[in-house]
Amino acid sequence: MSKQTILIADDQPLIRDGIAAILNMEDNYTVVAKTGDGLATIAQVQLHRPQLVLMDIHMPKMNGLEATKQIKSEFPDIKVLILTTFEEEEYIWEAIRHGASGFLVKGVETEKMLSTIQDCLDGRINYPFSIQLRLAQVLQSSEQHQKQSSNETNTLLSSDPQYDDKLKDLSVQERNIVKNLKQGKSNQAIASELFLTTGTVKNYLSVIYKKLNVSSRSEALAYLHENDL
Repeated sequence: MSKQTILIADDQPLIRDGIAAILNMEDNYTVVAKTGDGLATIAQVQLHRPQLVLMDIHMPKMNGLEATKQIKSEFPDIKVLILTTFEEEEYIWEAIRHGASGFLVKGVETEKMLSTIQDCLDGRINYPFSIQLRLAQVLQSSEQHQKQSSNETNTLLSSDPQYDDKLKDLSVQERNIVKNLKQGKSNQAIASELFLTTGTVKNYLSVIYKKLNVSSRSEALAYLHENDL
């Protein structure tokens, strides 16, 4: 079985070397690179394409949040686990907005660190409980807004004979994505707005293109603007 590849980004050599030593002792992980600043991290990610980046927040040249944003924009499938000594919510929310898959506090027990890393690689998010509660509240509010938007759209469909039939086939979430698409937002921006992953947004867009009978983002935008939808 091939090993899962990890890059460690931390400006403290003791931290990154210590984590690397632990991971390299495991049968299923290999550390492909260690970096001490944000710019070097991006360069090494481009070179090695690791499956996971352990990302410190406070690094020279470019901080970990900005590096995360750039990495997720260029390589949306690479997972980023924020590695820090801070537990303030502001950092966690920034990490979420930039596409991070989780948050790991330095100094946790080795077993907890390894389980968090594997959860991240397996696609499970890992946020502190307080943040999970906040996310649940935000998602609940978003769901209520979607129901209201759906009711308003159904009213529009029944009252406007010129409304394009193709949009009747779009789900509420697909309409939300179309709305953001028409506003010129990137996939990453749409993902952050709707609390989705960039990959999920791409999948939605593929379905939307088929339903609108277009083959690209530019064609979809042209179609939406030409029909004033």
